[in-house]
Amino acid sequence: MPYKGYLVRIKKWQSKFDPDTVRNRFAQVKDIATDQAQEQFARLVDFEQAVKARLNELGVPVIQMPFYLNVARQIFRAMTKHSGKTLEQEIKVIKATWTARGLDPAIIDEVIKVMIGYVPAY
Repeated sequence: MPYKGYLVRIKKWQSKFDPDTVRNRFAQVKDIATDQAQEQFARLVDFEQAVKARLNELGVPVIQMPFYLNVARQIFRAMTKHSGKTLEQEIKVIKATWTARGLDPAIIDEVIKVMIGYVPAY
């Protein structure tokens, strides 16, 4: 059987993405989504505050803090999608990326410790 042609696909897409249907679906889950967003924002702020406190303890210059906070935010995002070995691999990629951009790997390790409690073996 051949693959669906573009006309079949576009008709299916148009029926799924009818504005009224989408609006109704969002209305049905709005309260739940709002609660979940508030919970995630609260967790993110807690992590950011903990990382910033640790950066202050380490004497990181204020001008560099946004970069390390971005590392923490990327780790947080990975934490919402992955766990275990996959999360560790994602964190290794994040560390390699930011190290290549000029950040101190030792300080990145401290950020990782704040976020997940340990530094994955490299």
